Amino acid sequence: MALLGGSEFSLSRILGVESKQISVVDRKKQETFIEKVYGDDVMKVFYGHPAGLAVTTRILTNRFLSNLYGAYNDSAASKHKIEDFVEALGIDITECSKDLVEYVSFNDFFARKLRQGAREVTQEEKAIASPGDGRLLVFPKIDDETVSYVKWAPIPLFELFNKNQELADKYRNGSCAILRLCPADYHRFHFPVSGKVGITKTVPGLLHSVSPYALEQGLPVYCLNKRTLCELKSNEVGSVLLMEIGALFVGSIVQTYRAGTQVQRGDEKGYFKFGGSTCVLFFEQGAIRFDDDLVRNSQNGRETLVKMGERLAVAMR
Repeated sequence: MALLGGSEFSLSRILGVESKQISVVDRKKQETFIEKVYGDDVMKVFYGHPAGLAVTTRILTNRFLSNLYGAYNDSAASKHKIEDFVEALGIDITECSKDLVEYVSFNDFFARKLRQGAREVTQEEKAIASPGDGRLLVFPKIDDETVSYVKWAPIPLFELFNKNQELADKYRNGSCAILRLCPADYHRFHFPVSGKVGITKTVPGLLHSVSPYALEQGLPVYCLNKRTLCELKSNEVGSVLLMEIGALFVGSIVQTYRAGTQVQRGDEKGYFKFGGSTCVLFFEQGAIRFDDDLVRNSQNGRETLVKMGERLAVAMR
């Protein structure tokens, strides 16, 4: 990324592409801040200019490059990147379960576990917990069969669910939460409610970025990208559809749970390897009510910074 975005040479400046101002509400502090985008200059080149978008779509989103880059980040040769990454993004290493010197590769650190007690999972009886750390948008009611946001291309459920009409019918007019993970975030994801969990099916696809740079280009990114589908049956909220979406250079979505078992709210489901990624939750119509602050921020076009285990909604059944 430094080759394109370094201070000595910036192709995005030559192309005249402006940085995006991504406003995020820090839920804990109740303050709005402008997100620091990792590899900002690169995203501007890849998605902020027609020529860059063409190259990205044709070449950079394929699995071969992702696998090659992933193999490097899995190797000991990538370990030297960890300290610079931590410093550049201000990652709180006191939350990590290991010391920095104990990580054997960059991906080992990127998919790091947290020390016990670093996150608290809500214990409220009817609460739905955040599956991870990230920036959250909520949709209290899906528009018929489409998830839509003012700056995005519409996302039809039928396409998103890999042309599964039964799933599209089940979650029509339901509720949806989209959690966008940035590179600095903790990249393990967890179950939002307790229940019996099914198998996770992978839908093959491309690997576009899931950053606002890509989402605002009129591309139905979530329908194009590699993604997973998994249903959880909960006594509190009925069926919940859990989806993880791959991103640019993120070909690996690793599942660590066992299908067919009873899981508890906050149990680990899996993790992403390097890159920003996304978790999406779908609930049936009338099953849950999102917290007021999350709805208000989303309606105002702002994501909310949340942590794994925080309450996002309550069950209505």
